[in-house]
Amino acid sequence: MTNSYQNEVIWIIGASSGIGAALARELSARGARLALSARRKGALETLKQSLGAEHKIFMLDVTDSELVARTAQAIRAAFGRMDRIIFLAAAYTPMKIDKLDLAMTRQIIDVNLLGAFHVLDAVLPILKEQQKGQIALCGSVAGYTGLPDGQPYSATKAGIINLAESLRSELPKVIDVKLISPGFVRSELTDKNDFKMPAIISAERAATHIADGLLGNGFEVHFPRRFTLWLKLLRILPYWLALRITKTFKHQE
Repeated sequence: MTNSYQNEVIWIIGASSGIGAALARELSARGARLALSARRKGALETLKQSLGAEHKIFMLDVTDSELVARTAQAIRAAFGRMDRIIFLAAAYTPMKIDKLDLAMTRQIIDVNLLGAFHVLDAVLPILKEQQKGQIALCGSVAGYTGLPDGQPYSATKAGIINLAESLRSELPKVIDVKLISPGFVRSELTDKNDFKMPAIISAERAATHIADGLLGNGFEVHFPRRFTLWLKLLRILPYWLALRITKTFKHQE
């Protein structure tokens, strides 16, 4: 196994379960020192115990901008620097656009999109001062194009894709920006779905894809490619054709 992450300080936001927890195990095995953040203290403590004393827990609600800022400073004080920040925090509840739960919709937007802005506001000054570092934002192939029954989760992931693209073009080259675009990954979030999920993979496989991809020179880490490449093709089709195709994806009542 490569040791390319040896002694790197990596802040994983959304580390308590799913892809985040699997990625923490993968990066720890590759030699990283981890700052682990999420809202669920018990799950984080259990994860830390399985990984080792060199890692630290920082409880976090990404919807609280002041807490995010304090946490970023606390991590820098504890470790001396930040090499990579990986934003994986996500909220998801399946719902149709004509049957929105507005309170839940607000929560999804606050966590998935506004939370990313809070993190960026907190860490960009640190990375600019360091003159190096990486920011990885987790979007989703659900954000590639509008799909039936995808709201509001898919809309927030489209926003993350746009945000990452803007950052990549705006920030100096010393700050590396990565977009993570998973397909279906088996987790607590996808367990809520009542439809067939093509090419679904385990969180452990997703973590391997991410850990390998963050070391590369490319902008986007997307997987599994047998699924994501097909959706990328759909994304570049003219609207009259793409929308005709997406209508066929509608889930039955």
